[in-house]
Amino acid sequence: MTPALRHITREEIAARLSHAALLSPVRQAMIAYSTGKATAAAQVLFPAPGADVHVKSAVLPGAPIFTVKLAGWSESLKADTGSGHSGLILACCSKTCQPLALLHDGHLISDYRTGAAGALAAHSCLSAGPVDAALLGAGTQARHQIQALAQLREIRSLRIWARRPEAARSLSASLQAGFPASRISTAGSTAEAMRGARLLVCATAAIEPLFQAADVKTGQTVISIGSDDETKCEIPAALLARADKVFTDSLGQARAYGNAARALSSGMTEAELGMQELGAAWVGNDRLRNSERQVIVCSLTGLGVQDLAAVSTLFNWETPRTNSAPAQKTG
Repeated sequence: MTPALRHITREEIAARLSHAALLSPVRQAMIAYSTGKATAAAQVLFPAPGADVHVKSAVLPGAPIFTVKLAGWSESLKADTGSGHSGLILACCSKTCQPLALLHDGHLISDYRTGAAGALAAHSCLSAGPVDAALLGAGTQARHQIQALAQLREIRSLRIWARRPEAARSLSASLQAGFPASRISTAGSTAEAMRGARLLVCATAAIEPLFQAADVKTGQTVISIGSDDETKCEIPAALLARADKVFTDSLGQARAYGNAARALSSGMTEAELGMQELGAAWVGNDRLRNSERQVIVCSLTGLGVQDLAAVSTLFNWETPRTNSAPAQKTG
């Protein structure tokens, strides 16, 4: 007998979501992916000008479900509704492959799990203690990056730059209300935002690098989460070549999408980039910074297995766990 397909609304999903709840599952999923325990396929489609759809699926051995996600962006939808995001996730029974539930999340799960991945990357690549950060971008994902990071680190100061100054001011006011102990302000340029920051988070849809390699100083950590298809690029190739360490969530996706793909297309070799997957690096050591002088870059494109981990956590479907301990808040 075919099971009745459960329809789960965005409102039901939102009521269950939290940044703190997804940190450990997302970390475990990334380790499973990098150690060959998970299968995750990704494809980016461009159905119309100004629109893209990310199709991501994932399987974890022993998990009772697998997932297939459609996450879309449309300039036309944004003009009509104010938000360009759309999306849904199909959860299926691993044993029978029958559809069990359709989660109409409207990209919400993607937003939260991407926030978790960026926060985990930053946490492991920073020295211990409070964080002075710069944020390039003022959209939905920019906000999620800071809210997720705050679960792991004290954010002492934050400067926000965005192409639209009014968006930067709005996000600054919102985050200041949520984190009154932090010093949050806006900047008139990317260089101004980055000055003195130990952490730089890029969360934009930029198609060209947001800054020059020389703008990144000794000891800074750079997290890029916006460059997730072949059209986008937030980080200059020269920075990837110069960095002491370069991490990604997926070597395969990095070759096809975003910052690393742009660098490779410019003539750089993979050996020159020296990329490592975060999941593989976390198996041996949660802290990935070896000295205060290192420049570390993390370029993330998003994994379907992160969606599977989130759906499994939200609705109490058991997900296999690795032997790794969850990240602990410091500072």
